[in-house]
Amino acid sequence: MKKSLIAGAICLSPLPAFAELTVEPYGSLRAQAEYVTVDKAKSGQNNSYTDVRDAYSRFGVIANYPLNNGTKLSAKIEIPFNIQQMKAEDPSYFEGFYKNNNSPRIYKLTASGDWGSMDIGKQWLAYYNAVAYPVDYFSSFYSGFATHASFRREALTYTTPNFSGFTATASMVDMVDGKGESYLDTNQAALTYSMDGLSLALAYQDSIDGVANILGASAAYTTGPWRFATKVEQLDSPAGTIQADPMIYNMYMSYQLKNYTFKALYSKGDVSDDASAFFQGDSYHLGVDYQYTKNLKVFMEYFYEDHGYAIYTKNSESFDVLAGYHAKTNGSAFAVGARYDF
Repeated sequence: MKKSLIAGAICLSPLPAFAELTVEPYGSLRAQAEYVTVDKAKSGQNNSYTDVRDAYSRFGVIANYPLNNGTKLSAKIEIPFNIQQMKAEDPSYFEGFYKNNNSPRIYKLTASGDWGSMDIGKQWLAYYNAVAYPVDYFSSFYSGFATHASFRREALTYTTPNFSGFTATASMVDMVDGKGESYLDTNQAALTYSMDGLSLALAYQDSIDGVANILGASAAYTTGPWRFATKVEQLDSPAGTIQADPMIYNMYMSYQLKNYTFKALYSKGDVSDDASAFFQGDSYHLGVDYQYTKNLKVFMEYFYEDHGYAIYTKNSESFDVLAGYHAKTNGSAFAVGARYDF
């Protein structure tokens, strides 16, 4: 009887620790209809096609649990969902270079407080966040290609608190997933400054197992409805892989008019004779978003590139870059799509 009363008292008593645990699911459905043309296709390929393509749809859940000492613990997992293929995979070929194309986009644990934050697991990387993200603001599938940065990898990352606008980040990254490779094979460091609409960043990637070193800098400024951003990156390639260390330059601007946002991006990459260079030549990206409701956005974009990297066809089984237009040729894409966030 005594044990029953104790058990009943425990059940009826408040449990503040568990009561403060929050779990929030979220998702983003993104798709586009597109018309793609290239100047010269591979043998057996058509020079154009019209189709529907997923634009990085995902589902996720975030759990937060505050500790009594002011530190908050968080866990996040995010699964890609390819609407065009109707299966859990990333629509690009990037994930296939790492673990596999069916792995989660994000899976990480975070501890944060007045001392800063610590992340462990697959996450957006420090170099990308500091240098590439400031110009990665388009809604279609073709956003974010003009960079040397990798997007998401398993990593251990520490970020300092904000000191008068300055924040520093240090990260050990599992960039290369292969037998015989070191697990945390790449170091990344970033220093950012943000104050009164101005953001500046400098970041460096230092490899251990033959991954290219990268140095990048970015700047962004927002005033009223206008936003301007630029970045520059230099790839210090491993010996013998690329003839000249290529650079990429980007200039971005946007203007918001009521529910419309007009965007423009120019990207220039050094051109070399080595076909293994990741990004070469010029590309232009124009777009307009219309925020129809709080959750629903529709967009229209035009993308052009003169050396063929982002534009490629899709076979029936996967989005294999080698199965498509990836032939160093001029190409353009016109896309109309929608994005619903919840």
